[in-house]
Amino acid sequence: MRNPLLAAVVGAVAVISGPMALADVTSFKFSGAGVSGTALLTFGPNTVMGDPSGSFAITDISGTFSDSNLGLSNVAITGLVPIDPVNPPKDAPFPASFSSFSVTNPPPPDTAISYDNLFYPGGSPITCPDYPRFGGYLDVYGVLFKLSNGYVVDLWSNGAIPGAAPLDYGVAVMDATTKIVDFQAGGLALAVPEPGSVLLLATGLLGALGYRRRSVTSRARVGLGD
Repeated sequence: MRNPLLAAVVGAVAVISGPMALADVTSFKFSGAGVSGTALLTFGPNTVMGDPSGSFAITDISGTFSDSNLGLSNVAITGLVPIDPVNPPKDAPFPASFSSFSVTNPPPPDTAISYDNLFYPGGSPITCPDYPRFGGYLDVYGVLFKLSNGYVVDLWSNGAIPGAAPLDYGVAVMDATTKIVDFQAGGLALAVPEPGSVLLLATGLLGALGYRRRSVTSRARVGLGD
């Protein structure tokens, strides 16, 4: 290919439009209530019928997790707990991906820990009929992931009510016996995710290619050629 910049753009677009078409990776940090962590989140198109508009399916997660309440420091995040939708799925606004993780001591009146592994770049809608708060990069069910020490963690958004209740996040930590060993109903903040590096690379290359074309055109108009 004669133009090396064009070749780079084609290569970047091929990465984005390959098997993980429209997939993206974003990093974020969360902290509060003695809990903190840094995670790399992979998400892509949501193909589950009945999930909220604007939701993306989380397909992988990595990073580290700390909980001073339990003496945990920088424990590796090793991946997701796959969704296990309740059958039959609950009616809207419950997401069809609504899943249940059994624990031995759920907080009353719950019977388990709920999750759906959905990501909302534009903010989550109301996903529970008797809970009017909304917003956040996760919904009120959140993402369930595993740690290298055998623990399982659910991180969720409590949503917000504009002008009344601020946005915050909660977390539940389960040990290897699926017993909740730390439950923070709120008090966590989650930093704004950064755009995926592959998407930024493709965007930057396309912009550079456009600038080069404009430059070549301008030079041709004044008789300078290429």
